[in-house]
Amino acid sequence: MKRILSMLIALMMIFGLCAAASAETVEEALAAAARMTNEELYEKAKAEIAAGAQLNFYSTTSFAEKAANNFMADYPELAGKVVYAEIDDVETYTILTNTIGSGVKDSADMNLTQNGPDLKTFLLDEGLSYSYFPEALKDVVAAENQDPAVVTYINSLLIYHNGEGSVNFKNIWELTEEKWKDKIFFKDPTSETVNINFLIMLTSPKWTERLTKAYEAQYGKAWESSEFESPAYQWIDGFLKNVNYTYTSASKMAAGIASGAPGNMGLFVYSKLRKVDEADRKNLTVVQFENEVEGFSGFMYPIYATVAKDTECPYACALFINYLLSPEGFAGPKSWNSSDGYYSPNTTIAKPEGQNDQPYEYWTDCLVFEDLQYIYDNYVNVYEFIATRVG
Repeated sequence: MKRILSMLIALMMIFGLCAAASAETVEEALAAAARMTNEELYEKAKAEIAAGAQLNFYSTTSFAEKAANNFMADYPELAGKVVYAEIDDVETYTILTNTIGSGVKDSADMNLTQNGPDLKTFLLDEGLSYSYFPEALKDVVAAENQDPAVVTYINSLLIYHNGEGSVNFKNIWELTEEKWKDKIFFKDPTSETVNINFLIMLTSPKWTERLTKAYEAQYGKAWESSEFESPAYQWIDGFLKNVNYTYTSASKMAAGIASGAPGNMGLFVYSKLRKVDEADRKNLTVVQFENEVEGFSGFMYPIYATVAKDTECPYACALFINYLLSPEGFAGPKSWNSSDGYYSPNTTIAKPEGQNDQPYEYWTDCLVFEDLQYIYDNYVNVYEFIATRVG
């Protein structure tokens, strides 16, 4: 009997070791998923769901919920198993760092978040989330949008109330002049990460050069200062002194400017014009559609997709990310592409005709694009300069 018991224990240990050796980590699953077809991923995802998994995903953009509904319609055996939760930008990384790996019920399996530097600092560098990108799309998505994966770009544009005719805005340095005091609306950058990232980007060599040329065009002389390190710092200082912080959301800003005083201008998310009453929408003019602006006419920022380290459905997450990057997922009914102000990094996906918008390529030279690594490297140096000038 003792001999039989010893043999049984030995066999159990062997089987346990084999199981441990064959257990696939989330990171390994995502590496394998990147090489699979969508049909293969669907089979894997169905198995995960059958085993009891549910894909909970958190997103800072509400359009993702519509994409999830389209996804479940196209993959019906996952219906009811992809659950969206909206997450506020300010709370994003606090919530995710406290719930991923904690065992909290319905914590995120996948995240759609903005603010790349914080994503890198709090999730990717800490191993709480993993980057994933399908090999099949590497030829149609630029390398800088693959790691971490960008699923959409969103722009914020200079938009004004045209009730007294054109403001004839042509140079970004105008916003530092006294005539714009309290007439330019912008969300507090110390509480809106994409806004502070935009200001930090202005200190990069590319945008410092653009601001230098714009200064010369506006004032007919070369920039020089004993007070500021560069034209970018002077522009930030002058701009923030003129900013009106009345509105705490882009939707309220769009509606408030549209129904407010003629001549007021905002720098806010273009897609929020859909929230403005139709009767008021005619009051708004996008500066860039009227004039080529010296310097820039707004900024562009990405939404990133990453997968939580403790997800029970890595293949379902991979399939969903593939879908978001595809024409079906990005340009389906009531999807991101159906609204002005959203742009796919997939170069095969064009904006539909008939919209009051332009394709992604149009914006690349007139908007300040967020560079994750530059902001990550320079955040501390520039943040205090900005924060002391707010409000």
